[in-house]
Amino acid sequence: MNVDLHCHSTNSDGTWSVEQILKEAERKGVKVLAITDHDNFLGSIEAKQIAEQHFTGILIPGIEISTRIKGKSLHFLAYLPSFEFDNESKLLQNLAKIRDSRVWRMKEMIKKANAIGFGITFDEVLEEVTTGTDGTSQPADVISRPHLARVLVKKGYVETFEEAFDNFIADGKPLYISRFSLEFSEWIEQVSELEGIIVWAHPFEGYQDNFEEFLEYANHVTKFPIAGIERIYNYEGKYNVSKEFQAKGNEYLDKIIKKNNYLITAGGDFHGNVGLLGELDLSKEHVQNFLLRLNFSD
Repeated sequence: MNVDLHCHSTNSDGTWSVEQILKEAERKGVKVLAITDHDNFLGSIEAKQIAEQHFTGILIPGIEISTRIKGKSLHFLAYLPSFEFDNESKLLQNLAKIRDSRVWRMKEMIKKANAIGFGITFDEVLEEVTTGTDGTSQPADVISRPHLARVLVKKGYVETFEEAFDNFIADGKPLYISRFSLEFSEWIEQVSELEGIIVWAHPFEGYQDNFEEFLEYANHVTKFPIAGIERIYNYEGKYNVSKEFQAKGNEYLDKIIKKNNYLITAGGDFHGNVGLLGELDLSKEHVQNFLLRLNFSD
């Protein structure tokens, strides 16, 4: 089945509106779709509100979250069983705190950039947040590192989006500053309170092909009660992961998926300028397992 459980709209760091995503997903024949913006459900909610005009498949409410485990930033996808969730829950309250901390973090990163010779303003980054690819205005709910990366490219400080991350704004690079987040155990607890589930996103990202380091973190992640792994993911054009590492890593993932009865999910991590939308296939069995484990009700 054509399924995509991981994509981003202009409600976070994507360059496509929710409407554009829904129309393209419908054109591509996507049967199950989750808009998983960073730290907010606004994309999911908007999709649900306008889906009748644009999309005939199943919509799943979701977000992408990040946390630090043993000093490394790892990403996870959280899915909820219904669009009827409590805005006063701990999860929603902490998501609001995270969005506020992103603004503080961006201002501090800009200070560091200018201290080493760049000339960047907060307004320039904010323009990336609030202007869509078609030149129209868009939501400004989440300001993130990809917005800064686009400014670095536009102003000629780097040639590519990837270079901006690799040389300046990824974890441990000169402009990086951490922000408020939750411990992984807290994420799990608060998502579980809303009867949701958590899936490990793009599990090979961040190891520079160091397989031993990947094994160390995989063994640690699997000690937590996650529900599944984004086993089907296209790393090309997004993360620098060799084919050899992917083959070896997928062999290992298949073993722990079987051992722990994990769900298998598929995500294109579409951002408009990078990633895929409606290009991945997930077996009907895996789709049904996902919907059953989530106890999803449309």
